[in-house]
Amino acid sequence: MTGRPAPREASTEVTGAQLRRLAVEVLIEQLPLAVEGDRYTTADVYAVLLAAAVQQRSVERVCQQLVDAPSANAVRYHVAEQLVYREDLDTLEAQCNALLVAHLPDDVGQRPQRVAIDLTLLPYYGRPAMEAGELRRGAAKAGTTRFHAYATAYLVRDGRRLTLALTYVRAEDELLDVLLDLLRRVQRLGITIERLYLDREFATVAILATLQQQPFPSIVALPKRGQRLKALLQGRTSFTTTYTMESATAGSVTFPLWVACHYAAGRAGKQGPKHGIEYQPFAVVGPLPAPLTVRRVAREYRQRFGIESSYRLLHQVRARTTSRFPAWRLLLVSLACLLVNLWVWLKATLVLCAAWGARRAARQWLDATLRLDAWRDLLREAILAEYGVRETLAFPFPLASVIRFAEY
Repeated sequence: MTGRPAPREASTEVTGAQLRRLAVEVLIEQLPLAVEGDRYTTADVYAVLLAAAVQQRSVERVCQQLVDAPSANAVRYHVAEQLVYREDLDTLEAQCNALLVAHLPDDVGQRPQRVAIDLTLLPYYGRPAMEAGELRRGAAKAGTTRFHAYATAYLVRDGRRLTLALTYVRAEDELLDVLLDLLRRVQRLGITIERLYLDREFATVAILATLQQQPFPSIVALPKRGQRLKALLQGRTSFTTTYTMESATAGSVTFPLWVACHYAAGRAGKQGPKHGIEYQPFAVVGPLPAPLTVRRVAREYRQRFGIESSYRLLHQVRARTTSRFPAWRLLLVSLACLLVNLWVWLKATLVLCAAWGARRAARQWLDATLRLDAWRDLLREAILAEYGVRETLAFPFPLASVIRFAEY
């Protein structure tokens, strides 16, 4: 007769080993690998990828660092042969999207959410792996005009990005198709959109006309170009008006134009401190959000696209690579998004564990203590402790004399 399993002892601690097991279990569940042999397991392979992510290093460098981890060739073989090369990019993208939402806060789907969609371009300096369409052209950045491009749909929870969907953007992909694909992915999660925020790249006639037909309001930042628009950007107060955008291929679209006006007050810019009046034009389409004011729209937009649009959080946990294959790069970007999502999920879960009257204090304490770099350090130290770090430099060739370091 078997008894009931003993309940786990309550704890007030979260260890790095627990974080490592959590991340590895999610990866194994969503991206299973068949690792043959009795020395290393799938968990060991994914631990190397996690170590590369939290240290922002390549798999090669991490495998040189760890003593008891599989070799870089073994990691690349298992991951590449079973995921990168065997699956087509669309199939891998679907698996990566399932990976992102494996752990979401319980209340995400319980109420309408404010969702933002953004486009990020990662600089690339080599040749395409298979075809030129893998790379998307853009304005010069970091010494190149060619990029691997990704679009993400995310919501901001307690000031932190929570990625809901991710898609790889090829050179020939129209942004309207990218937008609709991400919206479908979000809707399949059962999430109702309260408001949609889009960056300037999405301010096109085709996209604005499509958003007018959606059941939710969309707020799209407009690039300050064109004589007609620039002529409207004057005065000292925020205002609303009607504006018509025209395109030689897509026709025209008329929409409410909201212009936020504020003083720069020495805010840092690319050319130095900014002074004087600044204007932020927005296209507000779909059902108009009646309670909103222009200044509130601008404030909400800054919260989502100020710090967040830099993808600073993602880059803090993104492994580096020189691989030319888009699928390998997509996997590493998805892993970075997963780690950020797990961090947000953990903070939300810990807040719910606090007593009802102490949750505000718990959230404030976690914001100050469990920052992303602290989460990253806990995960890194757990992996280094598990596999050991090389502390000696063993020469693979004979030395003519002995170097004496005893006095150091």
